[in-house]
Amino acid sequence: MHELVAIWTERKGLAWIGATAFIYALVLIPFNQLALTVAGISIRPAAALPVLFGILFGPASAWGLAIGNIAGDLYGSWSPMSIFGFITNFIAPYLSYLLWHRLMRGQEIKVNRVSTGFYLLVSFVVIFSCMLLLAGCGTAFFSRPFASKFISYFGNNIAWALTAGLVLFWLVLEPAARNGYVYGREWARKRNTH
Repeated sequence: MHELVAIWTERKGLAWIGATAFIYALVLIPFNQLALTVAGISIRPAAALPVLFGILFGPASAWGLAIGNIAGDLYGSWSPMSIFGFITNFIAPYLSYLLWHRLMRGQEIKVNRVSTGFYLLVSFVVIFSCMLLLAGCGTAFFSRPFASKFISYFGNNIAWALTAGLVLFWLVLEPAARNGYVYGREWARKRNTH
Protein backbone atom coordinates (compact mmCIF):
# COMPACT_ATOMS: atom_id res chain seq x y z
CA MET A 1 0.00 0.00 0.00
CA HIS A 2 1.37 3.41 -0.91
CA GLU A 3 2.62 5.36 2.09
CA LEU A 4 0.22 8.24 1.43
CA VAL A 5 -2.67 5.83 2.04
CA ALA A 6 -0.99 3.54 4.55
CA ILE A 7 -0.26 6.46 6.88
CA TRP A 8 -3.95 6.62 7.80
CA THR A 9 -3.71 3.12 9.30
CA GLU A 10 -0.71 3.88 11.54
CA ARG A 11 -0.89 5.49 14.96
CA LYS A 12 2.43 7.31 14.53
CA GLY A 13 1.40 8.52 11.08
CA LEU A 14 -1.90 9.88 12.39
CA ALA A 15 -0.08 11.62 15.22
CA TRP A 16 2.25 13.39 12.77
CA ILE A 17 -0.64 14.35 10.50
CA GLY A 18 -2.38 15.93 13.48
CA ALA A 19 0.76 17.64 14.75
CA THR A 20 1.76 19.15 11.40
CA ALA A 21 -1.82 20.27 10.67
CA PHE A 22 -2.06 21.92 14.09
CA ILE A 23 1.29 23.72 13.85
CA TYR A 24 0.63 24.91 10.30
CA ALA A 25 -2.84 26.22 11.14
CA LEU A 26 -1.47 27.83 14.31
CA VAL A 27 1.01 29.84 12.25
CA LEU A 28 -1.47 30.58 9.43
CA ILE A 29 -4.53 31.73 11.36
CA PRO A 30 -3.19 34.84 13.16
CA PHE A 31 -1.77 36.27 9.92
CA ASN A 32 -4.92 35.40 7.97
CA GLN A 33 -6.91 37.26 10.62
CA LEU A 34 -4.63 40.30 10.53
CA ALA A 35 -4.43 40.26 6.71
CA LEU A 36 -1.07 42.04 6.74
CA THR A 37 0.35 42.91 3.32
CA VAL A 38 3.47 44.50 1.90
CA ALA A 39 3.08 45.99 -1.58
CA GLY A 40 -0.13 44.02 -1.96
CA ILE A 41 1.52 40.69 -1.02
CA SER A 42 0.13 38.98 2.07
CA ILE A 43 2.62 38.14 4.81
CA ARG A 44 2.61 34.38 5.39
CA PRO A 45 5.33 33.14 7.77
CA ALA A 46 3.80 29.67 7.44
CA ALA A 47 5.48 29.55 4.01
CA ALA A 48 8.70 28.73 5.90
CA LEU A 49 7.31 25.30 6.84
CA PRO A 50 6.28 23.18 3.79
CA VAL A 51 9.76 22.22 2.57
CA LEU A 52 11.12 21.65 6.09
CA PHE A 53 8.08 19.68 7.23
CA GLY A 54 8.18 17.72 4.00
CA ILE A 55 11.79 16.67 4.59
CA LEU A 56 11.07 15.65 8.18
CA PHE A 57 7.58 14.17 8.00
CA GLY A 58 7.03 13.21 4.36
CA PRO A 59 3.55 11.79 3.73
CA ALA A 60 2.31 12.92 7.15
CA SER A 61 3.16 16.53 6.37
CA ALA A 62 1.48 16.30 2.97
CA TRP A 63 -1.84 15.50 4.62
CA GLY A 64 -1.15 17.69 7.63
CA LEU A 65 -0.31 20.85 5.70
CA ALA A 66 -3.18 20.37 3.26
CA ILE A 67 -5.61 20.02 6.17
CA GLY A 68 -3.94 22.84 8.11
CA ASN A 69 -4.21 25.14 5.09
CA ILE A 70 -7.95 24.53 4.85
CA ALA A 71 -8.28 25.25 8.57
CA GLY A 72 -6.25 28.43 8.16
CA ASP A 73 -8.31 29.58 5.18
CA LEU A 74 -11.54 29.10 7.14
CA TYR A 75 -10.28 31.86 9.44
CA GLY A 76 -9.96 34.75 7.07
CA SER A 77 -9.05 33.85 3.51
CA TRP A 78 -11.50 31.16 2.36
CA SER A 79 -12.32 31.27 -1.35
CA PRO A 80 -12.76 28.76 -4.18
CA MET A 81 -8.98 28.97 -4.61
CA SER A 82 -8.68 27.19 -1.24
CA ILE A 83 -9.29 23.94 -3.12
CA PHE A 84 -6.10 24.51 -5.10
CA GLY A 85 -4.39 25.68 -1.93
CA PHE A 86 -5.18 22.26 -0.48
CA ILE A 87 -3.65 20.56 -3.52
CA THR A 88 -0.45 22.63 -3.59
CA ASN A 89 0.01 22.33 0.17
CA PHE A 90 -0.29 18.57 -0.27
CA ILE A 91 2.17 18.35 -3.16
CA ALA A 92 4.83 20.73 -1.81
CA PRO A 93 5.86 18.84 1.33
CA TYR A 94 5.61 15.42 -0.25
CA LEU A 95 7.67 16.46 -3.27
CA SER A 96 10.20 18.09 -0.92
CA TYR A 97 10.48 14.82 0.99
CA LEU A 98 11.02 12.73 -2.14
CA LEU A 99 13.52 15.10 -3.76
CA TRP A 100 15.63 15.87 -0.69
CA HIS A 101 15.96 12.24 0.37
CA ARG A 102 16.81 11.16 -3.18
CA LEU A 103 19.52 13.81 -3.36
CA MET A 104 20.79 12.85 0.12
CA ARG A 105 21.04 9.15 -0.69
CA GLY A 106 24.37 7.89 0.64
CA GLN A 107 24.99 11.13 2.55
CA GLU A 108 25.13 11.49 6.32
CA ILE A 109 22.14 13.34 7.73
CA LYS A 110 23.73 16.40 9.26
CA VAL A 111 23.79 20.13 8.70
CA ASN A 112 26.61 20.87 6.30
CA ARG A 113 27.17 22.44 2.89
CA VAL A 114 25.76 19.42 1.06
CA SER A 115 22.50 19.14 3.00
CA THR A 116 22.07 22.93 2.98
CA GLY A 117 22.68 23.09 -0.76
CA PHE A 118 20.12 20.37 -1.35
CA TYR A 119 17.64 22.16 0.92
CA LEU A 120 18.06 25.33 -1.14
CA LEU A 121 17.74 23.46 -4.43
CA VAL A 122 14.65 21.56 -3.29
CA SER A 123 13.08 24.77 -1.98
CA PHE A 124 13.52 26.50 -5.33
CA VAL A 125 12.29 23.57 -7.45
CA VAL A 126 9.29 22.73 -5.26
CA ILE A 127 8.15 26.28 -4.64
CA PHE A 128 8.59 27.28 -8.29
CA SER A 129 6.59 24.24 -9.46
CA CYS A 130 3.82 24.52 -6.89
CA MET A 131 3.36 28.27 -7.28
CA LEU A 132 3.30 27.84 -11.06
CA LEU A 133 0.52 25.28 -10.57
CA LEU A 134 -1.37 27.52 -8.14
CA ALA A 135 -1.16 30.60 -10.35
CA GLY A 136 -2.09 28.54 -13.41
CA CYS A 137 -5.18 27.14 -11.66
CA GLY A 138 -6.21 30.66 -10.64
CA THR A 139 -5.91 31.81 -14.24
CA ALA A 140 -7.63 28.77 -15.76
CA PHE A 141 -10.56 28.59 -13.35
CA PHE A 142 -10.99 32.14 -12.03
CA SER A 143 -9.42 34.38 -14.71
CA ARG A 144 -6.85 35.73 -12.28
CA PRO A 145 -3.80 37.48 -13.80
CA PHE A 146 -1.15 34.79 -14.11
CA ALA A 147 2.08 36.79 -14.05
CA SER A 148 1.30 38.98 -11.05
CA LYS A 149 -0.14 36.09 -9.03
CA PHE A 150 2.80 33.82 -9.80
CA ILE A 151 5.32 36.52 -8.87
CA SER A 152 3.57 37.27 -5.58
CA TYR A 153 3.08 33.59 -4.67
CA PHE A 154 6.62 32.60 -5.61
CA GLY A 155 8.28 35.67 -4.09
CA ASN A 156 6.49 35.31 -0.77
CA ASN A 157 7.06 31.57 -0.44
CA ILE A 158 10.69 31.48 -1.57
CA ALA A 159 11.58 34.41 0.70
CA TRP A 160 10.23 32.62 3.79
CA ALA A 161 11.72 29.26 2.82
CA LEU A 162 15.20 30.72 2.28
CA THR A 163 15.22 32.78 5.49
CA ALA A 164 13.16 31.45 8.40
CA GLY A 165 12.83 28.01 6.79
CA LEU A 166 16.59 27.70 6.34
CA VAL A 167 17.27 28.73 9.95
CA LEU A 168 14.75 26.16 11.17
CA PHE A 169 16.37 23.53 8.93
CA TRP A 170 19.76 24.23 10.52
CA LEU A 171 18.27 24.11 14.04
CA VAL A 172 16.04 21.04 13.87
CA LEU A 173 17.40 18.63 11.23
CA GLU A 174 19.97 16.82 13.34
CA PRO A 175 18.04 16.72 16.65
CA ALA A 176 14.90 15.52 14.86
CA ALA A 177 16.78 12.76 13.01
CA ARG A 178 18.76 11.74 16.10
CA ASN A 179 15.70 11.49 18.34
CA GLY A 180 13.37 9.85 15.81
CA TYR A 181 11.09 12.88 15.37
CA VAL A 182 10.76 12.09 11.67
CA TYR A 183 8.37 10.02 9.60
CA GLY A 184 8.45 8.17 6.29
CA ARG A 185 9.99 5.19 4.57
CA GLU A 186 13.01 7.20 3.41
CA TRP A 187 14.02 7.78 7.04
CA ALA A 188 13.49 4.08 7.79
CA ARG A 189 15.81 3.16 4.91
CA LYS A 190 18.49 5.50 6.22
CA ARG A 191 18.28 4.03 9.73
CA ASN A 192 18.55 0.52 8.28
CA THR A 193 21.67 1.36 6.29
CA HIS A 194 23.65 2.99 9.15
